[in-house]
Amino acid sequence: EQQMMQIYLRVRPFSKEELSANEDQDCVVIDDGQTVTLNAPKGSATRKSSEKGIGLSIHKFSFSKVFGPQTTQGELFEDAVRSQVFDFLEGENALIFSYGVTNAGKTFTIQTPKHPGILPRVLDAVFSYIGGLQYHGMDLKPYLMNGAQFLDPDQVKQERTAKMTVLASVKEALWVAFFEIYNECVYDLLQPSQSKKRSPLRVCDDGAGNAYVKLKWINIQNLSEANKLLQFGNKNRSAAATKINQSSSRHSIFTMKLLKIDRQTVERISFSLCDLAGSERCNKAKTFGERLKEAGNINNSLLILGKCISALRSSQADTKVAYIPFRESKLTKLFQAFFCGKGRAAMIVNINQCASTYDETLHIMKFSAVAKQVVQVIPDKPAESSVPCLVGRDGKPLMKNGVLEGYPSEDELFEEEDEADMSLLPQNDKDLLNIIENLRTKFLAERRKNLVQEMEIRKEMGDAMLQQLLESEELRREAEELKESYAEKLENTFEMYKDAIKDHAYQSAMSNLEDNYVPLDAFTAEQEKAE
Repeated sequence: EQQMMQIYLRVRPFSKEELSANEDQDCVVIDDGQTVTLNAPKGSATRKSSEKGIGLSIHKFSFSKVFGPQTTQGELFEDAVRSQVFDFLEGENALIFSYGVTNAGKTFTIQTPKHPGILPRVLDAVFSYIGGLQYHGMDLKPYLMNGAQFLDPDQVKQERTAKMTVLASVKEALWVAFFEIYNECVYDLLQPSQSKKRSPLRVCDDGAGNAYVKLKWINIQNLSEANKLLQFGNKNRSAAATKINQSSSRHSIFTMKLLKIDRQTVERISFSLCDLAGSERCNKAKTFGERLKEAGNINNSLLILGKCISALRSSQADTKVAYIPFRESKLTKLFQAFFCGKGRAAMIVNINQCASTYDETLHIMKFSAVAKQVVQVIPDKPAESSVPCLVGRDGKPLMKNGVLEGYPSEDELFEEEDEADMSLLPQNDKDLLNIIENLRTKFLAERRKNLVQEMEIRKEMGDAMLQQLLESEELRREAEELKESYAEKLENTFEMYKDAIKDHAYQSAMSNLEDNYVPLDAFTAEQEKAE
């Protein structure tokens, strides 16, 4: 099945403060249920450029559906999301992500405590559907990207204990994870932390090349448990106040994995809802220091997302396969599978109607116009469910034809440094044990050293890249100012030459008049003489 990526637009209503600040200048006009017109206000960079003959001041954009300022959360869910939930329950992976500038209403659309957004409504719909068909045991857990793993009694006990640290005594059902991407680092929002400094998680690849993160998966059974998890995770989210938004949040992803169990086969389906951080210009948001670094990382990841969407569109329009930079950021690396035929992705574009953010809104709309042209190839049934993968307690596949056959276990992939059970070795081989222990100590020391060096190199490269981005932004701003200065000088010079030409024409006319001038008396005398 092939279809264009579904792109929905939601327009946020004005606040009282925005109306009092004269932000309502008819910048956004909803023509019909699928078309929107943007009119550049006075003072915007787009309007100034159009007055100089560069670009247009009026732009039209079309979407799968346009939701106006009066749209309720329930109407948005019914018209844009419910079909995706149904496809998810029928076995199709799904991704929904919100995109827009800061303070456009993205987090309100995805999740909000007062007016339930898409996420709590999706969870409610899932629980309403599966009802009594849930698998209540905790001995089957999502494994890596596309598998499921049986747990032994001790591991089941550990999972129940982990769940109890977040929730009270509840029964187990659907597996969910909640994490955020902050400064290009992945943090688990459901992992309790004793200290303020959180430990970042690594983005790894399984044997099939799918990106995954070793997250804490929690088993939930009803909407009440889901709400507790959301509250717990949102408390751990990173947010910072800017001039544009007093609680600007960072990229957050809530993922559900539904395991459909039938005897020895397990079908695993994934549904992810992503609340992307808003793009913002540092000079308007008034970001400094650490906030400036965060804004640089956010804008960079959104830039790479735009490059990936554009490259996908180019590769589909041309027979030549273009390079798609999914691996250049954590965000696009984790989303890659949804854009490559392993699921269905949809985007909800959030915009405000403020004149002060018109240029940023226009950029968002142009990006959505490119995304709308991307063709998604959806298989009749996800590849990972056609050959289900079950692994035992030791991490080895239970089925010979499983896609993870022969792969190491999850612990081996992460190379956890647990203490080995030395009681299984002969007690009289003390020398051998000492040699092994010495080698192990040296290996761990060398590994720590390499990790420290790698972190330092990554930090140095990240700082250098951030500095280059800031310098390029500064150069672009200076070039724009220089361009405006030269345009003003050119206009003044043109006016000066125009005045000079007028003056020269006047002087020439007066000179010709003086050369051909004949006094009246002489003219009269000549006329009488001729008669």
